[in-house]
This record gives sequence, C-alpha cells and structure tokens, in this order.
Amino acid sequence: MIVTLVILAFANRCYGTFTIDNLQPMSSDLVDAASEIISNHFKSNAVTINFISALTNETKCERSFLINNLIAQCDVVFVEDIDVITKRHRLYNVIFIDTFQSFLRLFRRLTSKYFVIDGYFLMIFINGPIDELGEITKSLWNNFIFNVAFLAQTEYELNISTFIPFSKPKCDNENCIQNCGDTKPVVIDVFNKTFTKNKDFFPNKMENFFNCPVKVVTFNCPPMMMIKYDEDKNFDFKGPDGEMLKLLSKKLNFKIDLIHISDLIRWGALYENGTSKGAIAMVINKEADLTLGMYTITYLRTRFMTSSHLYYSVPFIVIVPPGAPLSPFEKLFRPFQIDVWTLLLITFATAVGVVTFVKFQSPRVRNFVFGAGNRSPYLNILNAFVGGSLTSMPTKNFARTLLMMFFLFSIVKRTLYQGALFQFLQSDDRSKEVQSIDELVEEDFDVYMMASSLEHTQNMKFRDQRVVVTGTVLEERKRETSNPRSKFAVTSSFEQILYFNKMNYKTMTLTVCKEYLFTFQYGIYMRKNSYLEQAFNKQISSYKTSGLIDFWASFFIDMKFFNMKMSYDGPRKLSIEQLLGGFELLFFGYVIGFIIYIFEILSKRMRLRRLQRIIEFFT
Repeated sequence: MIVTLVILAFANRCYGTFTIDNLQPMSSDLVDAASEIISNHFKSNAVTINFISALTNETKCERSFLINNLIAQCDVVFVEDIDVITKRHRLYNVIFIDTFQSFLRLFRRLTSKYFVIDGYFLMIFINGPIDELGEITKSLWNNFIFNVAFLAQTEYELNISTFIPFSKPKCDNENCIQNCGDTKPVVIDVFNKTFTKNKDFFPNKMENFFNCPVKVVTFNCPPMMMIKYDEDKNFDFKGPDGEMLKLLSKKLNFKIDLIHISDLIRWGALYENGTSKGAIAMVINKEADLTLGMYTITYLRTRFMTSSHLYYSVPFIVIVPPGAPLSPFEKLFRPFQIDVWTLLLITFATAVGVVTFVKFQSPRVRNFVFGAGNRSPYLNILNAFVGGSLTSMPTKNFARTLLMMFFLFSIVKRTLYQGALFQFLQSDDRSKEVQSIDELVEEDFDVYMMASSLEHTQNMKFRDQRVVVTGTVLEERKRETSNPRSKFAVTSSFEQILYFNKMNYKTMTLTVCKEYLFTFQYGIYMRKNSYLEQAFNKQISSYKTSGLIDFWASFFIDMKFFNMKMSYDGPRKLSIEQLLGGFELLFFGYVIGFIIYIFEILSKRMRLRRLQRIIEFFT
C-alpha cells in the first residue's frame, strides 16, 4: 500500500528516525479495531485524516509500532505532535493518549484555532483505560466537543465508548429524571475480532434533546418576534422568528426556557474589546444558550458567538421627514407641468408681441387686426383666456378668425386646468423629501439609531451624525419624523417600517429615503462553538429551502404598506384653507390694480405726459 505523509512532526528521537520501512503490518487487536473504525467512518468521508500524538516520549518509543502500522493502512494522513501542532481546522482526527496529563496537554489545544469543534475525534488510549475518563468527558462537553469515541483495551475486553449528553429520562414508579448534559461514559460496542456490523461509532447526539431545557433570551421586536402572555403567564411567540423557534423546539424536542429581557435593552451592544450589553452579553457570558429576534450577522459578533445559517434578508433603511406641504398658492400651479406652463408663457408672450407690433402701425392696420373700437387689446387677451366677455367684437373676418382660434385654445386649456385643480386643492401634495444619503449629510441631519446598529454604520457617510438612543426614544423619534420641519432621521429595517405603517396607516405613515443603506442578513446567535449549531442549521436550511420562513413572514409583512399615501376617496367640500390660493391671487390682482390706479391719478394731476401715454398704450 502506498502511504503519503503530508506532515511529519513527531518531535522526538523515535519518530525522528521514522521511515517507510517501519510501516510493516503487525497483528494487534488495538490496531485492527482502530483500523476498522477509520475504514468504516473516516475513509468514506474524509479527504485527509489527522493523526495526532499527545504521548510522552517514553510511550512514543514503546508504542511506535502501533501507530506506524495504523498509519500504514491509510492513504493520505497528517501526522503531528500536539506540542508543535499548526493552526489548521481539523475535521477527522485520530488522537493517541497514554495518561490523563497527556489529555490535558491535548485539551489546551482543543480550540477552534486547531480543530473543527463539532468534528470527529477518535481517542485511542494506548496504555489502557484512564481512571479520569469521567473528568475527560466533562471537560470535552464543557467545550461542546461531543462527536468523540474512546478506544481502550481493558483487562477483559477491547471496547469503544462515548458519552450521550441527551437521552430518554430514567423513570421509576414515582418520577422521571431527565438526562440533560449527561457526560457519563457509555460503552457502545466491544471488539471481538470485529465490531458489530454497520455499527455507528459516532451517532447523531443532537437530533433529539428529550425535552431538555434550552435557555433562550429574546424580546419583542415586531414583526419578526412578538412575545404574548396569557392570564396564567404562559408565553407564546408570534412573527417569523417566533414561529421558527416554536418549530425548532418541536422538531428537536427541547423545552424553551425563556429569558425575556427588557424591550428597552433588546439586542444590547458589542464592542471590539469584547464588552457587551443586553441579550448579546447574556449569550457571551453563558447565561443563555441562544438569542434570536432580527439579529444581523456581523464579523464582530461572530468573533464572540456562533451564528446559524442565514434565513432571511431585508434592506436597512433611513426614515426621513416627509416633504413640507405645498401652500395653497403653490397648488394653483400643480395641474400643469413646467413644460406646459412654459408653452403657455410663450403663447402669451407671442400674443403680447404681436399686439405691441400692431400698436405701432396705422389705424387702418390696427382696425383690421384688432377690430374697430378695440381700445384694450392687452386686457382682452387675458379676458378671452379666462372666459370673460368682450365689450366689442371685431367686424373683419381676419380678426374674428384670430379671436375664434384663441377662444378654442383657451377653452381646452382652461377646462383641463379647472378639472385637475379641484383634485390638487384637496390633495396632500408635498415638496420632495430627502432623496439620498448625500443629501441627508448636506442637510446636517442627526441620524438616530440603537447601539446594535453602530457596527453596521461605522463606515457610512453620516457616521459623525449618529445619535445612539434606547428603543423607547427611537420609537418616539420615529413618530416625530412625521413633522416636515424635523431635522433628523431614524434607521430601521424594511419589515419594521411595513409593520408600523400597517398598524398606524389611519393616522400616519413613515417616509423613507429612496437610497437604501445595505441588506440585513438575519440569523440566530448561540454560544461560541455551541452544540446546537449543526442541529439548528440542518433544520433552518430545510425551512428556508421550502419557503416556510417567507410564508410565516407573509402574515405580518405586506408590501402595500410601504411608502403608502392616503387614498383619495371621492369629492369633498372645499375648505377656506384649500381656496386660500385663489384669494391670494385675487388680493394680488387688487394690489396691481390699485398701483395702476395710483399711477393714473398721479399722471393726470402732475401732468406726466409720458406716463399717461404709457398707460394709454397698454390699456
């Protein structure tokens, strides 16, 4: 058999002289038993098998033939000594131990820097059973290392053992005792020239928790997680996160030990030095097993906790004040777009230009174009457009044709304007709100957020404008953004805005900046290297693939409540406030008329001929 040794790092004189010639088959029950385990479980799944020695130098020399012959039966292996082990994530591991002290040497390196914590560990006791096996299993379980098997030759038999943290309760006639976190070693098979056929040496220990409690710290964060209590203080969960937690509890058969942290604190905060607050602190400090409720996956959090697979994505948005309402006078200009008003001005300017040109012509030409007796052609242009009556009509066909064409033009434009103006006077049209992050920065808006959002926004352009507040203050600020004069914004997730609008659409809705910040990826956080990780990820992946999480979300999240406007439900009586623009226009006309009247009086009393001629020319 060809053996490829990728690393040879046994630092002692015995393995310093290790050669391929040493790898000769030698009969040994221990080697045969280990070989069968490796062949049945490791070889079919592992690309590389890691052989690690935690032996003393004396034992290495005495037992080198066992290790050499075991290595000879493998294709590709890494051979290392625990004292000079390199940083690498090892999944399939065969570890040689001779004493409890050698295990302690190994245990100092049993971290995520060197091993995949939920990987597979076959620990071979070279010199027979170790009396402190119970302490070994406790230490391993405290580090969430549970896929482990112990192979040892006793005085009477060669057996393989492990520990089962969760199993069926032990019941007698009076009560039942749960086996939760049990680390008592259990023999799972005995080697008698061979093991039991198809024996699973690494059974799935996390598919059933047998109603053992799992401490869950969470809080109300609608619509993803809502905690409801009945009269007897029994709790229930609503929202996508709540529904998922209930299904996980049912499928994996664990009891939810709820820790309802204050809704004012919620997620809390986590800093680079590892200090933390809120629900995050309870998980890091081992006061809870997991936490969920709109948790976003970030690099800093995964340094101190373990996250589940991502199961839901939503945009992170900035809530901004709505634009200021248009004044009644501004609404008078709303029925037509700017290009229509421009064409109307060009039309009037052309008419005024033609009238001015004709004014300088002979009376015969003026009568032909204006009609005889038409002494106010300028005012008649405006009078004809707004639908007023003319005191004198032109007698010539040319003048009548011009007037008729202008009447038709005016009737169409005036009718369209009047029809649209009625709706615009009753509308809630506003000026544009803040449209982008750059505009938000230019306007020097304060941006309110909770401490949990600091990590997500530390590289944003508005980082110097961030204001950290509690959940209660944030909700107050969120409602205060309805004031157009507000000079602040509030961060929020997409589904929270939809839920808020759904619950408050009769009184107010939130306005958002059109430029999104980024996309949130939601997950569950557990204690570092938690034993729950594999079991939860398997379930969550199936929920996500089947669309179950989106189905739950559809009950609480409705897109029609995003950026919704108050609907127009038919004609209503116009108020004085809505008609104020018309009165303002009338008052403006009165002022212009009064000014012209003053000029006329002054020109006659002071005999200002030039001013009189100008007034007569335009009237």
